[in-house]
Amino acid sequence: MKKILYILCLCCSSMAYGQISNMSMNGVPARVTPYTDVDGSPYLFPDWEKAQIATTNGGVKSGVSYKFNIHDNVLEVINEAGNAIYLNKDFLEYAVLERPSELMNDGNVGRIQDLLFKKGFDVVDGVAEKDLVNVLAEGENYTLIRKFYSDLVTPPKNSYSPSPGQMFVFEESFYLISSTNEVQKVRAKTGNIIKALNQSDQAEAKKIIKENKLNLSREDHLVIFFGKLNEA
Repeated sequence: MKKILYILCLCCSSMAYGQISNMSMNGVPARVTPYTDVDGSPYLFPDWEKAQIATTNGGVKSGVSYKFNIHDNVLEVINEAGNAIYLNKDFLEYAVLERPSELMNDGNVGRIQDLLFKKGFDVVDGVAEKDLVNVLAEGENYTLIRKFYSDLVTPPKNSYSPSPGQMFVFEESFYLISSTNEVQKVRAKTGNIIKALNQSDQAEAKKIIKENKLNLSREDHLVIFFGKLNEA
């Protein structure tokens, strides 16, 4: 009898966990984009790609179809019912967004295929509490994030375009956050990154770069660099 009760409890717990996990995939129905007559795209990638979604209750869903609207910082996903929704970020712990395969094979070396996105970086100017940003490194000493943004602009009129209309311009910005929450906007360049570090860490940083032959203009090398620097 005790064994049967134990199995029943496990089943009930699994059902409850599944229901809670499904809640994290809830959201409002995605609308038709209002940017159909605008040049460019509000999305990080134009087509549906795959993602891993982790919820605040510990649930993880893999193979979720997504589009990330970086203009509005809205993550669109296909839920269990097959409907496109704007994901409720209140229940989101993190999302790992897969880069399109064509971008991984376009000759640009050092790109990371799986991009980690998290919220909670409102210490950075222009980043709201629930905004999703790409986290390249996160540690006790240094955290490096990247904000992707698609800015909606109106180009100046010229002889080639008398009625230019609006267009999206892709932007990305890197921010280095210290252990004391000091924020610096940086460029993905070796010299610029070293200069932004605490002076006491710069010698160790140069040693790590030299020993590992790192080029900090590469995404993968940035991850390796800060991983080692945070462990030093």
